[in-house]
Amino acid sequence: MPKWRSPRAAVIPNFHLPMRSYEVKNRTNVDEIKSLRLITAIKTPYLPDGRFDLEAYDALVNMQIEDGVEGVIVGGTTGEGQLMSWDEHIMLIGHTVNCFGGSVKVIGNTGSNSTREAIHATEQGFAVGMHAALHINPYYGKTSLEGLISHFESVLPMGPTIIYNVPSRTGQDIPPRVIHRVADNPNLAGVKECVGNDRVEQYTSNGVIVWSGNDDQAHDSRWDYGGTGVISVTSNLVPGLMRELMFEGKNPSLNSKLMPLIEWLFHEPNPIGLNTALAQLGVVRPVFRLPYVPLPLAKRVEFVNIVKDLGRENFIGEKDVKVLNDDEFVLIDRY
Repeated sequence: MPKWRSPRAAVIPNFHLPMRSYEVKNRTNVDEIKSLRLITAIKTPYLPDGRFDLEAYDALVNMQIEDGVEGVIVGGTTGEGQLMSWDEHIMLIGHTVNCFGGSVKVIGNTGSNSTREAIHATEQGFAVGMHAALHINPYYGKTSLEGLISHFESVLPMGPTIIYNVPSRTGQDIPPRVIHRVADNPNLAGVKECVGNDRVEQYTSNGVIVWSGNDDQAHDSRWDYGGTGVISVTSNLVPGLMRELMFEGKNPSLNSKLMPLIEWLFHEPNPIGLNTALAQLGVVRPVFRLPYVPLPLAKRVEFVNIVKDLGRENFIGEKDVKVLNDDEFVLIDRY
């Protein structure tokens, strides 16, 4: 009988397979990122043991796509990337690309206060197919302005990049002279700016693309100060209304109508309000990774009234909004 041999992989020298359809589909260029008007900083839901609830996450992303959101930030502040290991972080970016990369632009938060970590995470993020990276300036261990420039120059060559300026979280402003120093890099898509609309106008008048990072200023940023759009927390809850605000011209009436919800969401540091709201809507389980805890009972009652005033049909999900009792929330300290 012939001697059995184990199967061997075929090795064909100098042979290159054509790119598969999904590989072509997921490629992007910086101009595609620059054109996005509504990007949701997507929430990461959890199971009671603290792991990702991918079923709830997929449903949440699907609801964003159905209501016209053009991009999602994965693992940002709202998505609690700061509470993830890098393995979790890159896995979630890759999962989002694999499931939704043909329908929405996937922007991975791969920034860090360590340039080495930011480089490594960004390489991994682009390797699993993300369309763009979100980079914050180094926080806590603050650096000089030249250090900021060197940090961004180290990550920009890897692919389309949005720089994120939020001094309230980092403790350091990214001044315009830093952005102007790196503005000629072809991979700079633009800036997510949280300082205010005067800064937005300063950039847009010089040809720099800007997304408002403040939902309460996004309408005016878009229609009065030249902003391209918003990277939004509120759109997790009411993506259709936020799309209307960004796409359909000046609408101060709708903007005013949304203010009670926006103010409620940011009564405590984000994402505490959003996590509480999504649990009350029955869209995610009421599970929190510490140090985040739900809003108190009085604020939960207030949210129910806000939903009624805006109309339950404008919010994602199909379940009735509930107040939820304190003992219905699960707080996870080890996961």
